Amino acid sequence: MRLPWLPGLLLAAAGVGAAQAAPLHHYQVEVQESFDRLRVRACFEGAAPSELMAETSGARAFLEQLKFAGNGAARQPDGDRILLDGLGDNGCVEYRVKLEAARGGVQSGGPESRWAGRDLLSSIGDWLWRPPLEAGEIEITFKLPAGVNVSTPWQRSAGNRGAHVYRVGPTPVNWAGIVAFGRFTQRDLAVDGGTLRLAILDSPPPQQQAWIERWIAAAARNASTLHGRFPVDSAQVIVAPTPRGKGPVPWAYVSRGGGPAVHLFINPAHPGEAFERDWSATHEMSHLFLPYAVARDAWLTEGLPTYLQNVLMARGGAIDEREAWKRMIVGFQRAAKVGAGLSLARASERVGIGGVYQRVYWAGAALMLEADLRLREQSGGAQSLDTALEAMAQCCFRQDRRWTAVELMEQLDQATGTTLFGELVSGRLDDIEFPDFKAVLVRAGVTVADGEVVLDDSAPWAAARRSLMRPPDK
Repeated sequence: MRLPWLPGLLLAAAGVGAAQAAPLHHYQVEVQESFDRLRVRACFEGAAPSELMAETSGARAFLEQLKFAGNGAARQPDGDRILLDGLGDNGCVEYRVKLEAARGGVQSGGPESRWAGRDLLSSIGDWLWRPPLEAGEIEITFKLPAGVNVSTPWQRSAGNRGAHVYRVGPTPVNWAGIVAFGRFTQRDLAVDGGTLRLAILDSPPPQQQAWIERWIAAAARNASTLHGRFPVDSAQVIVAPTPRGKGPVPWAYVSRGGGPAVHLFINPAHPGEAFERDWSATHEMSHLFLPYAVARDAWLTEGLPTYLQNVLMARGGAIDEREAWKRMIVGFQRAAKVGAGLSLARASERVGIGGVYQRVYWAGAALMLEADLRLREQSGGAQSLDTALEAMAQCCFRQDRRWTAVELMEQLDQATGTTLFGELVSGRLDDIEFPDFKAVLVRAGVTVADGEVVLDDSAPWAAARRSLMRPPDK
């Protein structure tokens, strides 16, 4: 029998076989005993890329020496780029870096180079000069002093027998991340469906290390109650001491450069029990249910974790159901008094100013609460924010693209076969009034009497409310 499609198929297969694999560029990073001085040798497979770039604008100031290996001639960056014209095939570049890491105060932003006691957090963008994504992949080998460890957001390269060799992965150069150097404790924690690569900086006493591990594992279990597994297969988690600040966790953030990562700065003067009821770790891990989104859409990227932190802590048993509702009500009430006259879109643009962030976080949380309850009610319990986020995880977690809130709302509507999410936010972003959380709570049967939360099982959305605080399989 003649198969007319066979010749084309064979040609296509031949073409695939003949296609060249992306070049693999090899970096060696030698860490000095001081940790803040690095020697980097970057060797490029085949034709050299046209340029190297760094994520942070200050990276150029940290360069102490830059040269093409072999000719010894010193070179200077051209603006915020290192031009590689004149570097032959399979050529190498060598450079040295002296980081200016912060020592005092409390961190108040995203990834930065900072001392954490005797260990060093280094912003990747302060020292890693790398080619554009299309120029090939990168493998980094760390050469470390005896007894020194490294924590990275990158995955280990297979087959290196314990050597510190990592694949940088496809995240763009301008996505920030952290690499830590020091004599800290590091171990892998198995969680539902994934692994947390936990680094506890500044070597706290064994008893403190033990409760930090329990706290992180408990927060991961909380997050896993959304749809039965941790939101990502693997994540870097760094816990570092901070000299001052209110509460057990004065500062925390998530970064995506090189892969998902959670960074928690803790005040170790607080007892372990205070961390068990603190929302910070569950909040940060809840960020990972969304792909990387643009900063101007903080109402969603912060609103969703702010909503989930209380729901998931109740599901995980860290707090009870009434405490979860009380925390949400207090948050809504406080945030409604902040940033009056600002639309949610405008407040999101000003999220870093004063207390405006509270309005952004909690207004977004109020919208997510309403969306979750409406979806549960309309579908008779068949769908929820849980199922919508689980479905979205199958489509939208590429590590080389950033999303807008509008695009993510469209994906959630597509996942649920509804227009609920798009309709919910349509017009809300330009509304200067805080979302009407009181009406939503009344329909769900949640009220407050004499300072205590009262739950009404005869309310229209009572069934949806009851399912909210239970894991999907309960």
